[in-house]
Amino acid sequence: MKTIFEKVYVETPVDTDEDGKYDLIAVYIKRPLIDEKVPAVFVANPYMLHCNEDWYELYDVNKNIKVYPTQNITESDILFVPRKQPVYPKTKSLGEVKANTIPEPDPSEYECISDLYDHLIERGYAGVFSAGLGTRGSDGLTRTGSQEEILAFKSVIDWLNGRARAFVDRTRQMEIKAHWSTGSVAMSARSYLGTMCIGVATTGVEGLKTIIPEAGISNWYEYYRHNGLTLPAMDWQGDDLDILSKYCFSRVLDSKDFETIRPLFEKSQKELQEGEDRESGNYNRFWDERNYLKHADQIKASVFVIQGLNDWNVKPDQGILLFEKLQEFGKDRMMLLHQGQHIYTYHLEGSPTLSLIDRWLDYYLKGMDTGIQDEAKIFVESNVDQTVWMKEEHWPPRQMEVYQIKDSGVQTIIDDLSKTVYDRKKKNTKEWLDELVLTQNAHSLSFDLETFKRSVRFAGRAKVQFRARINQPTAILSAMLVEKGEQKRLTCQLDGDENRSFRFKMEQKPSAYSVITRGWMNAQNRNNNYSKEEIDPQSWYIYSFEFVSNDYTIAPGHTLALILYGMDVDQTQLPWVSTTIEVDTSSIVVECPVK
Repeated sequence: MKTIFEKVYVETPVDTDEDGKYDLIAVYIKRPLIDEKVPAVFVANPYMLHCNEDWYELYDVNKNIKVYPTQNITESDILFVPRKQPVYPKTKSLGEVKANTIPEPDPSEYECISDLYDHLIERGYAGVFSAGLGTRGSDGLTRTGSQEEILAFKSVIDWLNGRARAFVDRTRQMEIKAHWSTGSVAMSARSYLGTMCIGVATTGVEGLKTIIPEAGISNWYEYYRHNGLTLPAMDWQGDDLDILSKYCFSRVLDSKDFETIRPLFEKSQKELQEGEDRESGNYNRFWDERNYLKHADQIKASVFVIQGLNDWNVKPDQGILLFEKLQEFGKDRMMLLHQGQHIYTYHLEGSPTLSLIDRWLDYYLKGMDTGIQDEAKIFVESNVDQTVWMKEEHWPPRQMEVYQIKDSGVQTIIDDLSKTVYDRKKKNTKEWLDELVLTQNAHSLSFDLETFKRSVRFAGRAKVQFRARINQPTAILSAMLVEKGEQKRLTCQLDGDENRSFRFKMEQKPSAYSVITRGWMNAQNRNNNYSKEEIDPQSWYIYSFEFVSNDYTIAPGHTLALILYGMDVDQTQLPWVSTTIEVDTSSIVVECPVK
């Protein structure tokens, strides 16, 4: 099929660079060269025009957790109030022209205009791509996850529906209309890109018929924080939102352009650092602004969630909690959970992913009867046999079994990294994990919950509660649920090429255990994630928190075990202080979705 590649500048309703004009964002279009109007698949991709690799400097995580006096922060204190956007007089253009047709760029010039979109263009869709505010060739500043970023990307859908303007260049003299567009739009793609799908959908924008977020973030707080702790992606504890924002600020690649905005950019970065409040780890107005789950009721588009169950970058809860909200509000929805990490599964052998996407888009954008409405609401790839895809109508598919630890008395955790096998320089996390799970040690407590005679499916979100006394003014509390038992297990490592054809590898030798899920808490956030309370070292407190959701089948003869510990070298800061955590073992209650 012959295609055309075009570039336009869409006018947004925001002015983040404070120049008295609405910010323009560059938008690239690849569409079939045909007479009929076509629907569009829009990818909002802040990485698209290259990034600042040298600027991705992580924060030091080898530091103690900051201690706070009791804060008395209330729920009203953390509610984000939308900012009013400027209202400028409509500038007068000189007329209307066709879009600038440009040669199709080499794939290396633009990230993530992938083979999938060539596939969709062949099927009669236009591919629409924009890197958004603060990126090369666009106006504004990168303010990751913000109201302004979402409104800017929303304006592309408004333009595709005739409600916003676009221009041939940044002089704003000649307008361009999307005469080729039917007005039916989908948004798709993975990670930050999938996140923008969710954010834009919560605006309820007309014309956005469906979104397909793959490993999309539905709540930025839960991506970078957790229960009062700074807790980004696994092995990336030093990451944070301000780093991502400056990483994507590709306007800097045009040095002359950057110099015109440098002071404002530096001011904006400082505001992001203050807002994210890395030291406290608390939920606040900054994170409330970036919590799209709060507005799930406003989503009008159908949603097809795709999420890896072994993705510890964008953790499974980001997709699963979104699905639960959509389920609660009766929205059109589907969810596919695969055994991979942070990957696309279009070419996973035996996966229904691409077929479902094709049928989903044809139904919602073209109105075709594809039978997609008759499919199950949920597809889950088995961790035992990767050729098996379980189907469900409701999440979670399992109810809670309550385990009460029968041991009495007090047991002690000595949370001191220097007393473990872990070496801060070597970062030998696998040795640390083996020691934690397989040995009796001073820095954790382990309890076998149940040994199963038959295979049992763990599907949902578990919870742990216990009473503890801590000798320091703060502490990291962590918990892990583990399957113990010798077996060759399916891994999330790829056998093949993610862009061609692949399967997941099986272990070559039997392993002794598998981590099902983890959970964490700042001990000063024992009642909520937004206000810290002082800890009296003589007092006992009740601590309760949830684990990350999972869908995992436990093999016959294997044991489900709970491990309580302090810092998590894969996920949390790594304090230097030694902390003693006394646990009343008879108080430990674990709720697991295995019933």
